[in-house]
Amino acid sequence: MRLLAGGLAVIISSVSVAPLLSTAPALAGGSLDVDHHSPAVVKEATEAIHAYRQYVLLGTPATLQLYIQARREAARATAIALRLDPRVMRRRWAAAGHRHQIAVLAALSQLGVAYRSYSSDPDVGFDCSGLTSWAWRRAGLRIPRSSGDQIAAAAPRRRATARAGDLVYYPGHVSMYLGVAGAIVHASDPQDDVELAYIGRSVRWGDPTS
Repeated sequence: MRLLAGGLAVIISSVSVAPLLSTAPALAGGSLDVDHHSPAVVKEATEAIHAYRQYVLLGTPATLQLYIQARREAARATAIALRLDPRVMRRRWAAAGHRHQIAVLAALSQLGVAYRSYSSDPDVGFDCSGLTSWAWRRAGLRIPRSSGDQIAAAAPRRRATARAGDLVYYPGHVSMYLGVAGAIVHASDPQDDVELAYIGRSVRWGDPTS
């Protein structure tokens, strides 16, 4: 009986500490409770961008550490909104490099902003390629304005080699990869604001920096 009780205790304990957040949830169309327009993500992404500006301005180890911590908090908030493991997202963002990171943070700072055709106006409205071109411009890189031209100019990547900030494209639409489990940020259509989502179809991947 003592052995049986001990075994049950181990099982119960392992269940109780099992992580609630998945590293690879179902893709778009599943039943995930995604917070598509998370205010926490907007707040943390905006603060991380400000911290990066301070690092660029001052260039000190202290300001770099402040930026890294702010970026990690933004990754954590994004992972929670998407029901992902924050540790995985933090690692993927850290591996992406500063320009990719800033492009991601810029796009995330616009969650909830309205969809507006032919627009790339922060806090006012974006279409799909307006969001990606604006976000990459914030990272110091000018990319073409149209979705087709953006992916044509980018270096081809596969899902296994794509990094956070890379472009995700299917005909007529472009979004930005968040580095984990098919998660993206995009301006989809007039029915949806700038939002977090998951890839739900076959796509092409591209790195604008290469």
